[in-house]
Amino acid sequence: MVFAVAILMTNMVNAQGLVINEIDYDQPGLDKAEYIELYNAGPNPVNLADYKLMLFNGSTSSTGNSPYDSIQLPSQTLNAGSFFVICQPDSATGAPAVPNCNLTFSSYKAGGNIQNGASATATTPSPDAVYIKDVQQGNIIDVVSYEGDCIAPYLEVAGVPSGNSDTIVFDTVLSRFFSIGRFPDGTDSNNNSVDFNRMCSTPGSANVANANGCVTAVAEVKSVMSILVYPNPSHGVLHIDMTKDYFKQVTVSVIDLLGREVKSVDLGDFDAIYSMNLSDLNKGVYIVKIQTATGSMLQRVELSK
Repeated sequence: MVFAVAILMTNMVNAQGLVINEIDYDQPGLDKAEYIELYNAGPNPVNLADYKLMLFNGSTSSTGNSPYDSIQLPSQTLNAGSFFVICQPDSATGAPAVPNCNLTFSSYKAGGNIQNGASATATTPSPDAVYIKDVQQGNIIDVVSYEGDCIAPYLEVAGVPSGNSDTIVFDTVLSRFFSIGRFPDGTDSNNNSVDFNRMCSTPGSANVANANGCVTAVAEVKSVMSILVYPNPSHGVLHIDMTKDYFKQVTVSVIDLLGREVKSVDLGDFDAIYSMNLSDLNKGVYIVKIQTATGSMLQRVELSK
């Protein structure tokens, strides 16, 4: 019985670890680079095949308040602290249209695969939601309601309000790539309106705290994402490989989870491998921010000694 209880407790921890970490459902133009990012915030690996990703239409009309798409996740282990990105396919090639994408939607849809929702301030509110469902039991493991409040149980306490949402009004004016996400990654108080904020799009890498200085094109995101940061975990020396491109105005910063910058270096124009010594820092989790002339990349790094 003790053994059975231990297995049950392990499964519960694994289930609680998998969360929806970031959603980019609305970009400038035709929404060609949408994605949903999952994150394993728990201490143990998760088998993604045990879950489905569900997209929910929260409209109060006769066609609403029901799922409009379902994605069976693949048989793949997602380790603790790792990301998994489901993204829009390219309309011409079918290849992923988003950096660090692990799985594409089954087909390209003009106007996007993820519904934008109508703002809670609209004449007819029509929020939408994304949730993770346990395949075996049918339970909702995590859910995010955005552009307002979907009906229960398709939200946690309250949905992401329009002021924090990924709305097309701001995207069209600024031509920036925004999303809604948790900061730091995996932070979960079980209240969508608290856990999710408008931020720069960071598919498959560490989330940022706000929407300052976001890039203006997917090409810029891809350019920045071509930077490799390894090893992770690190025992003291971190290598930042920028040999795949020529980057201008490069600065590298290390930020602790309290938001304090603990290291910084200005590399100027750079296209080599930079090795940063972190051995003087305490072990723990840090955010490495790499800022270039065309955008910024953030990578969650664990320092273990």
